[in-house]
Order: sequence, then structure tokens, then C-alpha cells
Amino acid sequence: MVVQCSGRLVAGAEAQSLQFSLEKIWSRHREAVLQLENLEFMDSSGLGAMVRLNSTARSNGCNLRLCGLQQQVRKTLEMTNLLSLFSTYDSEAEAIVAAYLGSHSSADSSGKQLSILLVYDSADVRALLGEVLCRAGYRAVSTGNVSDAKILLKATKAKLIIIGANLQSVHGTSTTKAFSEIDPTASLIVLEPGFEAKEPGEAATKLLEMIRGGAFASQA
Repeated sequence: MVVQCSGRLVAGAEAQSLQFSLEKIWSRHREAVLQLENLEFMDSSGLGAMVRLNSTARSNGCNLRLCGLQQQVRKTLEMTNLLSLFSTYDSEAEAIVAAYLGSHSSADSSGKQLSILLVYDSADVRALLGEVLCRAGYRAVSTGNVSDAKILLKATKAKLIIIGANLQSVHGTSTTKAFSEIDPTASLIVLEPGFEAKEPGEAATKLLEMIRGGAFASQA
């Protein structure tokens, strides 16, 4: 979840509003990105709120990432020796990728290569297929957001994309064409409509067979 901050982060309503927004996000998500491109000034209370919220996030297994720091805000963090306390990124896209990938590099500790991008609007289906792929020896990154999927494809260079049928076109724009323009070498599996209602054992088995057999650019 990306939170856009603008104006001034100072004692009172502004700091309280940020706290409320992040606490609400962390009740549903483990990752939050603060877009600070339009944040002009922080006072001591505002910075203290960010330090406290960063600590709260970590103690609860969540992450707070900052991006787009303006010169004045960055200078404040540097002067207080707090810049290294936060995870900071030059762009929102970099922060989003880091949020999806966590602390993993292109290969995790077990040697699984990051090779699959899963794009499906159901969080339950993403959780299921993510676990299936992991146990089958693959490492995959998943999202229900097409915009984030395009960012992740550029960053991870995944060579296989698995996408839900209803996400092939978004607002009249072909998603599959957009993926092809980013990486024409990436293969594609389109999950058929109603995939979430299929018997999970059979659906997972068929999908893994297609992956292992290289039966891409088709439906599962």
C-alpha cells in the first residue's frame, strides 16, 4: 500500500493522521510505502512519529519504506543520523519492488530462482499458487495489481507470467501486450475463467505439468 504524503508533517493532526493511516494499513498488509515526493518539511515531532511508526512496524513483522525524499527531508534525516534507520528508495517503483521481494535477492537461500510472476486478483488464489510453486521448487512473486506487475516484471526479469483470464485487459488496454512490450521473451500462461472454483488438486497438477513441459502461451 502506497501512502502519498504532502505539505508538512508536524505535531498535531498531521502526525496523528499518518499514524492512523499506517495502523489501518498494517491491519491488512505487511508492507507500506511512504511517497514523500511532496513532503516539504518535518518538525521534531513529525520525525519522532516516523521513528516510532517504523519501530512499531518492525516489532509487528511489517515494513515501512520511504521513497522520493526531497532534499530538505533527506538533510534532516542525515543531520540526525537517522537516514540508515529507514529503508529508503529513489523512486516509488523501486520501493514497490522491494516491498514485494522483501530482503530476497534473485535467488533465495535454497537456490530457487525467481522465475515466475503470478498476476491474479484473488488473494486466496495467489496464496495457494504461491505455496504450490514454492513446494515444487520455484520461487514466484505475486500481485493482484497489473501496474505493480509491470514494475515487477522489469525488476525481476521473470521468464514466465501466470495471469488470470479477467486481467488480460484492463481499461481497454491489453495486459498481455504490455507484458510483451516489456519483455518479449517472457512466456505466458493464462488461467481460464473461474479458475478459483476448480478442484485445487487437479488445477495445481495441471498447471505444474504445463510449467515443467514448457506448454506456455496457452490456458490452464
